[in-house]
Order: sequence, then C-alpha cells, then structure tokens
Amino acid sequence: MTLKLYYENPEMKEAEIEVIHTGKDSRGDYAVLDKTPFYPEGGGQPADTGTIGTVRVLDVQTAEGEIRHYTGERVEAGGYRASLDWNRRWDHMQQHAGQHVLSAIFDDGYGLKTSSFHLGAERVSIDLDAPEISPEILQEAEEAANEVIRRHLPITVQWVSDAQAKAMPLRKPPAVSGEIRLVEIGEVDLNACGGTHPGNTADIGQIKIISTEKSKGGTRVYFLCGGRAASYFRELIRVSDKLVGLLNAPLQELPAAAEAVLDEKTALEKELKEIQSKLLQAEAAMFQPDGDGVIEKEFTNRSVKEVQQLARLVAADFPKAYLLFLVQDASGMRFVCAKGAEAEGDVRDVLKELLALTSGKGGGNAGFVQGGGENSQSSVELSKAFRRVVKNMQGIL
Repeated sequence: MTLKLYYENPEMKEAEIEVIHTGKDSRGDYAVLDKTPFYPEGGGQPADTGTIGTVRVLDVQTAEGEIRHYTGERVEAGGYRASLDWNRRWDHMQQHAGQHVLSAIFDDGYGLKTSSFHLGAERVSIDLDAPEISPEILQEAEEAANEVIRRHLPITVQWVSDAQAKAMPLRKPPAVSGEIRLVEIGEVDLNACGGTHPGNTADIGQIKIISTEKSKGGTRVYFLCGGRAASYFRELIRVSDKLVGLLNAPLQELPAAAEAVLDEKTALEKELKEIQSKLLQAEAAMFQPDGDGVIEKEFTNRSVKEVQQLARLVAADFPKAYLLFLVQDASGMRFVCAKGAEAEGDVRDVLKELLALTSGKGGGNAGFVQGGGENSQSSVELSKAFRRVVKNMQGIL
C-alpha cells in the first residue's frame, strides 16, 4: 500500500520515492509509488500535479485499491524525486480550508447546511439548502468567516474509529467507515474530511463571496480564498481603472456613466434600424420585373438577412412577379426566392431544384424560400433552373 505523505505533512513539496509498478488503463499510463506526496482527486478537491523525475504527473486517482499517478509517458520502476506543483497544492489547501470555515458560518449562524462542495479551476462553490439568501446574510457570513481567519485558529487532524466518531459533535455523519480522518478548526468546525489543509486559518488569507445562483432547489454560493481572492481584486482594479478612463467618470459614477452609454447606444441602434429600413425600401423601389415577370439580382458579401428583407419588400411591390436573389461569399452560394401574392405556383418547387444544384439545405413556404450550399454551380445555371421552374408555374411549359 502506498504511504500517503500528503497526510503526514500536507506542506511537503518534494520526496524521494520508489516506483513499484506501472500499468495502463482507460486514463493512460500510470505509476504506483511506495509513498507519495501527490493528493488523489476526491472529496471535492482536484488531484495534485507535478513530476516524477523528469516525467509530468498529469492526474492522480484512486482505482482498484491503489493510488495511480497518470503520467505523460511511461515511467520505469526505480527511485525518483517526486515534486509537486506547489502553487496548485497551496491554492487547493486555501480553498478547501476556506470552504470549511464558510460552511460552518452558514450552518451555525443561519442554519444553512452545505449539501455539496466543488473546487473548480477558477472559482469554488458550495450548495446551501435554501432557495434564496439575502445580500445582507451573504455579507454577514463573509465578514464572520474573515474574522475566523484573522483569529489564527489552528487546523488540526486526528484519526478516530467509527465508535469514537459517533460520540463526537461532527458537523455531519462521515461518508466512510473504519478509520476516519477528522479536520478540526479551533472551536469553529469539526468534520470528517480527506482533503489537505494549511496549519491555521491565517494561511487561508481571505474569503470573498463573488456571486450566487439557484441550483436544484437551493442556492449555489461562489467564493474565492487566499491567492484567488487577491487575483480577483487585482483584476477588478485593472478593469475598473480602464473603465474610469474610457467613460471619463470616477469609480463611484461608473454605473450611471455606463447606463448613459447604453441608453445612447440603444437610441442610435433604433435610429440606424430606421435608416436601414428606409434605404431598403428605396432600393426595393428600383427593381422592375422583366418581360417574363421575373426579377433577378446577384449580391456579393451581403448579409443574407438583409437580402431576405429586400426580397420581401420587392415581392410586396410586385404581386405578380417572381424573384431570385443570389448571395455569393466565401462560405458558398446562398439564395432567396419569392413570388408576389398574385403569382401562380409554389416556390418550394424552385427550392428543390436549387438545392439539388448546390447540394445545400433550405426551407420556406409557398411564397418565400431561402437556402444555400456549395458554389460549384455558376449563378447562370441557377438562374436557368429558376426560370425553367417559373415557366412551369406560369403554365408556359
């Protein structure tokens, strides 16, 4: 059995180890060690990474009763120096210990139980058994948690039996049996936990709640601890400083300045939409059917949505006309086909012909269709197919 050095000393960064055997499973090549400083994923805490000799340790999992260190390449049996990605481990220790403190505050202060915990790559979350939590409670809980951190309380570990655990005031029943590992944070928390933690609450640094969302009938609380919280504040300062310059307003007036910009943007978009509508109407008025009652036009690098709007306007202006608008761009050939309200036939018949020529997809109704595909066929061929079907609908063929 592998000796778990991460329990003996969670702040151990390196160790001389022996690779006792190797293997390969669905996750890849792995090595089993006589002892390991690498924490395997579990209890909401991600696995450690690092190196065995010069080989990268990408993941660590417990499988079939052994701790498997998944490596970027096969490691031969023998002695090596194992080194942790220490910043990653320390970050996980801060976040995990912070979670214990925050969960204890919510439980003892507000009767809110933590049902699950997730330590993600960017943020940490706990799920609390309440459909909603007021901003006032969130702020109070954050302040109380940081007060615990400032008290420099010891974080200690002990191993007990099932019988001993049952006689102790644990926050919740252990999820395992046999030898049970308990983590105690002063008089604030006593809980069964298999994760790694620093030696005292001061090492957590700080706790910052950043957001909440509804989750499975409860509330998910996102927060950051220690280095993550500090990085978050630095990013907030960087972004706010930039916004102060861009909006030419002091920090406290940024919301009002942003609202003013958004209001102006909405008004300009409305005005632009009205201008675009008038331009399309003016453009539509320039079209005239030819002697066969057909209107055709080819566009290059113009939005299909705009061409569709134009087609509807033209079809409305000429109730007996048939029209085909082609749009060619780097992605292929797009087409819009329509007919006026008094024109005979079903333009879905045109759609079938054009889709066959372009190996494309499309849809629509009897009076208006759109589609597109490969531009392997020239616009001339598409026009011929369109006019042939139109003549059938007119009863000329």
